[in-house]
Amino acid sequence: MSLSRRQFGSFAVALAATPWAGAQQQAPANLAALHEAAKKEGELTWYIVFLPSEDAENMARAFTARYPGIKVNVVRTTAQVAFQRLNQDLKAGTANCDVFSSTDIGHYVDLKSRKLLTRYTPSSAALMDSRLQNIDPDGYYHVASVAMVGLIYNTNKVKPADAPTSWADLVDPKWRGLASVGHPGFSGFVGAWGIEMRKLYGDGWFKKLADNKPQVGRSIIDTVTTVNSGERSISAGPINLASLMASKGNPLAVVAPKEGTSLMLSPSAIMANAPHPNASRLFMEWMLVSEDTERIARELYGIPKRAGAKSLPGVLGLGDVKTVLRPTAKESVEQLPQVIELWKDAFGV
Repeated sequence: MSLSRRQFGSFAVALAATPWAGAQQQAPANLAALHEAAKKEGELTWYIVFLPSEDAENMARAFTARYPGIKVNVVRTTAQVAFQRLNQDLKAGTANCDVFSSTDIGHYVDLKSRKLLTRYTPSSAALMDSRLQNIDPDGYYHVASVAMVGLIYNTNKVKPADAPTSWADLVDPKWRGLASVGHPGFSGFVGAWGIEMRKLYGDGWFKKLADNKPQVGRSIIDTVTTVNSGERSISAGPINLASLMASKGNPLAVVAPKEGTSLMLSPSAIMANAPHPNASRLFMEWMLVSEDTERIARELYGIPKRAGAKSLPGVLGLGDVKTVLRPTAKESVEQLPQVIELWKDAFGV
């Protein structure tokens, strides 16, 4: 079965609007008043990166179904294009974007330093797993989407007893020419993973990895594709996508490495010049943790953000791993260029 970016990013889809059950019991007391204020604005514009276009549009419709009277204008692009467009808006003095959702935490560090973000912590943030809270201690940006990178193997080629259990296995001669990895110069997920590998094993690890001759793809999605096809036996890749593919009968299994899975966080923030501030606040409350978004994530083999939430069987959730590896915002900004250079020196590309 072929994979698409739509499948990889499918953490949201329009579902029938049903009562907000348990989440509403813990919702802020002023949520109804916020909805009324947001209806007066009537809309918001969402610059979104971490979802493909179709899923972003579906998520926008799900929000409108939950909160009638508020339209979400979706502007979906890749991370660097979205950031460039946002900066062009700012330079022109045009307030187009209300909520900015990227995959590059460095964008938020930059925007915050320029005083271009609204300081707002949704009440729903308190419902998230503690490891997802306070990625910005000052409350300017928050986790909107979660993924984890772990080890993946082809069950037709590798027996469970022989499956890799450590990130160090990627440089074991046993897997020479049999592994697949992404490229940190193209994939933000691989970049974050590379920072953690450097912290675990040092600069020389990338040369050891290159010497073991893994297949290198640009996208982290490639690491699932090559193992699923049998072209490679193991990989470092998105375990939620691998679990989704396994549920459809594909020969894939996942392992949480003993050192920890690499946690990938995609933030969101409200722009300081947002033309629809109340609609933006309501959207953030809903996007971070609501029954809608949690159900969507679970049913599509994503990772729910709510503390104690259970993923579907076969999907590793935050409660199923003892250790997660995640670079800080400072490390992401400062160390990613170094990791890319180490990678290029080791692999020649």
